[in-house]
Amino acid sequence: MGTPLHVSDDLALDLEEIIGQCIAILGIRGSGKSNTAGVIFEELLKHNYPLSIVDIDGEYFGLKEKFEVLVVGTGEGVEIEVDVDCAEEIAQISMEKNVPVVLDLSGFLSEERNAFLQEYLTALWNLAGKLRRPYIVGIEEAHEFIPQGTKTELKELIARIALRGRKRGLGAIIVSQRSAKVEKDVLSQAGILFLHRVVHEADMRVYSELLPWRKSEVKELISALDTGNCVYINGDTILPIYVRERETFHAGFTPSLEVVVTPQLKQVSQSIIEAIEKAKQGKGKKTRLEALKEKIARLEAALADREKKIERLEEIARTLGYIKVEVPPPSLPNVQEISKAIVHSVEGSGVTAYKSGRSGHRSVVDPRRPPAEADVPVIDIEETPPGSEDALPAAVMRHIDRIASRIAHKGVLERRILAFLVEHAPLSYSVEQIAAWTDCARGVIENSPPREFLEMGLIVRERRTDGTHYRSNLKAFVTREFGIYQPDIGPRALHLVSRVLRARIVSLGTGVRQPA
Repeated sequence: MGTPLHVSDDLALDLEEIIGQCIAILGIRGSGKSNTAGVIFEELLKHNYPLSIVDIDGEYFGLKEKFEVLVVGTGEGVEIEVDVDCAEEIAQISMEKNVPVVLDLSGFLSEERNAFLQEYLTALWNLAGKLRRPYIVGIEEAHEFIPQGTKTELKELIARIALRGRKRGLGAIIVSQRSAKVEKDVLSQAGILFLHRVVHEADMRVYSELLPWRKSEVKELISALDTGNCVYINGDTILPIYVRERETFHAGFTPSLEVVVTPQLKQVSQSIIEAIEKAKQGKGKKTRLEALKEKIARLEAALADREKKIERLEEIARTLGYIKVEVPPPSLPNVQEISKAIVHSVEGSGVTAYKSGRSGHRSVVDPRRPPAEADVPVIDIEETPPGSEDALPAAVMRHIDRIASRIAHKGVLERRILAFLVEHAPLSYSVEQIAAWTDCARGVIENSPPREFLEMGLIVRERRTDGTHYRSNLKAFVTREFGIYQPDIGPRALHLVSRVLRARIVSLGTGVRQPA
């Protein structure tokens, strides 16, 4: 037995087993999960094991009650406020000088937090490859950084540390209250697990995959766990244990009516603080304005990249939109021949036939006598195909006529632009593209935009980094304009209104009038 870690009276855990391991601590809030993580950090600090703790809730500064831990970031207990520019230097000082660090990221925005971690963990990974010393990274609320089903650079980096860091002496402690949301590859490869109580069915399924018991047995055992109790897994060893309580101040305790006093906290040596301050100065501390300018530049670059992707996709969509596939119509038999065939079939079979007149009444035809001309069954075939204008109520058609008349009274240029956008919906086009497709001068469109159609809501204008874009908004316009006729007309009728109005608009834009 090497160096024992006092995590639990029920467990004999060796410090040597921790080196390069991926440890998972799972459980809902109030189950003792954070206490277990704190106890493991305490035991590692007792034996001067170098580590970093990613703390997004500001809960771990209490370790300073007994240990010299450098707390950087923002929030209570922070000794040095830092930003992403000095992340690499802090990682270097931590690993090279064996300084335990708590990264209090509770005051960072999500984007700033991820950028800081990306720089910090990358530096740790590179240094571990050179120094080959034992080092471990604790990550609270890990499901926010290594979520199941989402791919990010930060997630790949953390997964690399958890799964492949052993050769470099680099380990990870993954702490999460939602095991189902944590990347499964990381959990399945964890060498040591502490499974506290969960209640969500999805989390229980994850536990069932980790424990070699029936699902009913797993649910019964896990549901019965009290605070502080958990199931310990290490290879073939599976033990129910009770984790001791933390010896240091737990800032993440559940609030109660008792008065809680923050204890006196230890400070790291002045030389370490001076080294961090020097690193910050060496990077050239940016003013607030410079930092904002850099952030704007990064966002604009990302936005420009997305715009390029959108343009490529729109170009592909336009190309597909102009590919026409002509399918020859099927040769259908003559309708009258079908009618005769049905009549002869009915007469020959001796079955009573019915004729259906316009009034909807039915009369029986006697099969024993030759049928008179009036008795010949009539097949009522709709003269108006489904989806035509005749299928719409008269009030709706009058409404369509009013809108079409209003459009017809606008200028040729505006009608042409509207027709183009409606015909090529749902794509959006820049002023330059619209000018090219409609043979209009770009300056004319810019100086005289189709304001009335914008006010009507027939089209939408979008401001982008590469200029103004327009797109059709016909579907939303129809839903709003003709919604007054519901529930008498349903979704099919609204779709038909869109088709009819689209045809009117296109014909008005090309100068071809619809027949009255």
